[in-house]
Parts: sequence; structure tokens; C-alpha cells
Amino acid sequence: MRRAEGRPSGMTTSTSTRLPKALLLDDDTTVLRLLGTALEARGFELRAAIDGEAGFALLLDELLDLDVVVVDADLPGRDARALLHLVRWAGGERELGVVVLAAGLDAAGKDELLALGADAVVDRRAGHAVAVEAIAAVARRAPAFLAAAVPFTGRRLAEAARPVLHGALVLARAALSPASLSPAPSPA
Repeated sequence: MRRAEGRPSGMTTSTSTRLPKALLLDDDTTVLRLLGTALEARGFELRAAIDGEAGFALLLDELLDLDVVVVDADLPGRDARALLHLVRWAGGERELGVVVLAAGLDAAGKDELLALGADAVVDRRAGHAVAVEAIAAVARRAPAFLAAAVPFTGRRLAEAARPVLHGALVLARAALSPASLSPAPSPA
């Protein structure tokens, strides 16, 4: 608590200092370390996974608290395209920021990722400083980060919606699992 300017000394006000929260999904531990260190220096709270399945589990657990997901375009287990399809289309989550890290992606590939709902596509070869700037810019636009100053009733509403969002993503995950996508056996 700090003393409010222009108020009598007996009155105080509090300030919200919520840190932006990022989920990093990359199978390259060096990238995770470099990006993680740079984002932490910028005041981010981080979660990380090295494959798509572990990353998706973290995403389900942290969805309402995340400001941005950073995903490797070619992440093993669930690449950026699959994650974007699951989050944006099957799960209906439009507000979560998503940044895709890709190496040597052509214009058509970048356009495809943006059309699927990526907020930014960053060329890995540009370096982690460029990626951090893009991640920070996307996170600043995230409703969860902007809502940190909103009264507690908004957070209560978000918490009430968590089971519904979680259920929708679990159903979408089951519908898109490899077993459900395999062709049905032909009748004899």
C-alpha cells in the first residue's frame, strides 16, 4: 500500500502490479533459456514446455492467466498450426495473444499462420531481441493484462468462466486427437 497523492495521511490506495504471463513452447532448450531470461528481465512471469502435448496441458491449466503463448512453428507433438486451430477455432479463444517463431518461412506460410489467428510471426534468425519485442507488444494488448486494473468483479467473472473454457478445450482436444482423426474401419 502506498500513500495516495493529495489525500489525508490516514487514507491509502493500492496499486496493481500484475506481471504479464507468457507460455513458451519450443523444443530448443537454448531458445527457451534465452527468451525466458530476456522476458523475465522485462518483467514477465513464465511457463514453458518442450513439446506440444505438454504445452497444451499447461495451456489448459493457465488459460485465463496467460497474456501470450509463444510457439515454435514446428513444435513436436502439436505444431503452431495445430495449436492455433485448436485454440482459435475449436476452442473459440480469440483474446489470447499468440506469437509464432519460425525459421525460413516463406510469405505464404507466414500468411497462413496469420490467417489461422497468430498475432505475430517472428523469424527466429532475427534473434531473440526481436522476438522479445514482438512478444511484449502482443502481451500489452492482451485483455488479461489490461484487466489487471479492473475491479475484482471482473476477475471473479473470469474465474467463473474457467470450467466452461476448460471443458470446451478438452472436448476440442479429444475431437482432434490422432485416434479420432484416423479413418473408421471399413465394414466387412
